[in-house]
Amino acid sequence: MLGSLSSSGTQERIFENTIPDHIPIKIKIRKEKEASFKDLKNAKWLSEFEVELTNTGDRPIYFLLIHLNTNVKFDGGPEIVYSLMYGRPELGDIVTKATSDDVPIKPGETIYLSVGEEPLWEKAVREKRWPESTKFTALFQQLSFGDGTGYFAGELYPPPERQKRP
Repeated sequence: MLGSLSSSGTQERIFENTIPDHIPIKIKIRKEKEASFKDLKNAKWLSEFEVELTNTGDRPIYFLLIHLNTNVKFDGGPEIVYSLMYGRPELGDIVTKATSDDVPIKPGETIYLSVGEEPLWEKAVREKRWPESTKFTALFQQLSFGDGTGYFAGELYPPPERQKRP
């Protein structure tokens, strides 16, 4: 799949945000990193990639997992996927409660997340074992409010019919 064509006729890498609107976060590429990301000639784009994530809800977020799918398949099999994660991994089990040591993303707060250094990716592309990715797709996985509730694969957890009523 090719990247989009800009008005000047050059191709650029595409960031596709597929996070459902009802999930209380907004993400976008950090403005200072956008040119680096879009440049198909930039071999270090993945190491330099950074998203700006804002908690748009009214509750603190203690854990968050987003998958970033490339459009590159590993040895003809599944797509290569990178993860953006915030919070203590144990909180990925939504029923696990946050402790006083856990630091939330407060309502209205913005943080920055990155994949980190990826020399294996850069080496594989340089050696032409993998094609360069022209698309990066953000897929929501899970979110924990730290109180035993959250979202899993876009669905409220626990489901409304299983939530305790006062």
